[in-house]
Amino acid sequence: MKSICLYFQIHHPFHFRTFRFFDAGESKPWYDDSRNEREIQEAVTNYYLPTNNYLLKLIHQTKGKFKLSYHISGTSLEQFLMYTPKMLNSFRQLADTGQVEFTGGTASHSIVSLADKMDEFKRQIHLNREQIDYYFGFKTQVFANADLLYTNQIGEAVAETGYKTIITNGAKKILQWRSPNFLYSGKDVNGIKILFRNESISNEFSSLLNNPDNLEKPEQTEQLFEILKTIRPEEPVLNIYLNYKVMGGVGLDAKQRFFRLFVSKIIKDQTFAFGLPSETAEQFGSVAEIGSEEPVCWVEHFHSSWYPGNELQKEALKQLLKLEKRVLGSSDPNLKTDWRYLQTSDHFHLMDENHPDYLEQSLSQGIYKTRYDAFINFMNVLEDFRQRLKADRNRHKRKKVHHESDTSWVNR
Repeated sequence: MKSICLYFQIHHPFHFRTFRFFDAGESKPWYDDSRNEREIQEAVTNYYLPTNNYLLKLIHQTKGKFKLSYHISGTSLEQFLMYTPKMLNSFRQLADTGQVEFTGGTASHSIVSLADKMDEFKRQIHLNREQIDYYFGFKTQVFANADLLYTNQIGEAVAETGYKTIITNGAKKILQWRSPNFLYSGKDVNGIKILFRNESISNEFSSLLNNPDNLEKPEQTEQLFEILKTIRPEEPVLNIYLNYKVMGGVGLDAKQRFFRLFVSKIIKDQTFAFGLPSETAEQFGSVAEIGSEEPVCWVEHFHSSWYPGNELQKEALKQLLKLEKRVLGSSDPNLKTDWRYLQTSDHFHLMDENHPDYLEQSLSQGIYKTRYDAFINFMNVLEDFRQRLKADRNRHKRKKVHHESDTSWVNR
């Protein structure tokens, strides 16, 4: 029987406000707190909480036959705690059913794994593990990097943190002629199994849910099942990885009826069964080694072959990572937190001219009109961070000198 693994991704960055060059060093805030809170409250009210309640009922009604998994970014967890703690309680209820799995990630949806900074990458992995254990009482077993990023080097670093399985995007650049519906093992990476997101079926599922007016038509469900039937008999795994927002919002009732019908048909069918990622990784063996030296990723709504690829992204990441040693030398927890938030991949996506915020029909509430605006604002924030690090180091030196002068009489 084929295993269907459903993954729902939730990610919210800490958005920046407009930050000008002369704001650096003036103790002005970076973050657009009103926008961050507004977006979280809207997402929880209109998308996440209604869907969580619905899926919790569905889990109980199907008596162990329906299973799913979530990937919740570390920045989302922190904003749930800040603005809507009830969301964490809701996910804890789902976790307590035993039918839900949480995949691990990085603490800030960080892009740092692309920059050969594997020590920082591993620190973020360990911190995110602690977050999920603390909030949900769940020990993560499967890893999902920010934007499903994968390279051979990333796979090796993830394996060194204790993970045995990673999920990435089933892009042609890594799979080539192979199918995403098998379990693979990392090339030149000891002990890591690779699950691949099925791009075509995940995108089709997302497209259906994003058009709720058509979901009442019986042919829509049949169309999806016809696609599932194209999976060859010998292919044992189907990974459907979606943005969780597709399950809520406009047309919520129609989406829930459609999803219930989908789940019911899967359960009644003798070909498929819902499974958790960790169970699937244990159940099936690897059919081949596979790997990529170039990054493989998945970013909803737009595609770059890989990133950071343009000159703005590369320069911003380079200047950020120059500050790593200074951050590690600081004992200020606020500096360390901001250091992680600066690594969030969204800041770098906005430096891509293909970002959906820059399309004519965009309804984004973002502050940037072009990728250059995003780059300049980020660099202004970074300059302020650099000055804060310098001030922190000077304070530490003064304390050290003061302490030595106070104790010098002991040696007289």
